[in-house]
Amino acid sequence: MNYLSILFLLFLGYASFAQHGTGLTPLEVGTKAPVFEAKDQSGTVVKLADLLEEGTVVLVFYRGTWCPHCQRHVSELQSGLEQLTAKGAKVVVVTPEQPDYIDKMVDKSEAVFPILHDKNYTIMEAYHTKYTIKKSDKIFFKGYVVAHTKKHNQAEEAVLPVPATYIISPDGTIKFVHFDTNYKERSTLELILENI
Repeated sequence: MNYLSILFLLFLGYASFAQHGTGLTPLEVGTKAPVFEAKDQSGTVVKLADLLEEGTVVLVFYRGTWCPHCQRHVSELQSGLEQLTAKGAKVVVVTPEQPDYIDKMVDKSEAVFPILHDKNYTIMEAYHTKYTIKKSDKIFFKGYVVAHTKKHNQAEEAVLPVPATYIISPDGTIKFVHFDTNYKERSTLELILENI
């Protein structure tokens, strides 16, 4: 086996470790977005129906404050918030993390948009992002991911969302989806702005 073949196999092996949520499929563009309500970091109940009355909704899922990719993604959304709101969009972020950890994400990212605690994973289930890590999964730093997920969610099972983004039109239909089981692949600010 030549050197390039070995490198390619190593790359494939590493890529498989970056996956979680394999087998999940996103909601389709053009379908109605499931309604939801949940409390944000300030304890306010946030309802999708209310947000849609004000314009387009950018709905983003993140795994946890323990995930540096999630921290960067939420910080990027905050940095671009003025551009997003200028296009009439409301940003709302969903996580299975408990409120104490959401507060830490707010501190790290300086986010001023709602970050919702998805109690019982109901929003994640509705948007097809809920994934329970299995013993057979080959996830890079699996022990770290499982331990932190259980701790931050305060749960027996290690449940994560696919870090997806849904853009929802004011009429409640999904107009754009970014859904990648590779947790390193996130919707960029530019991509979101292009699709609002």
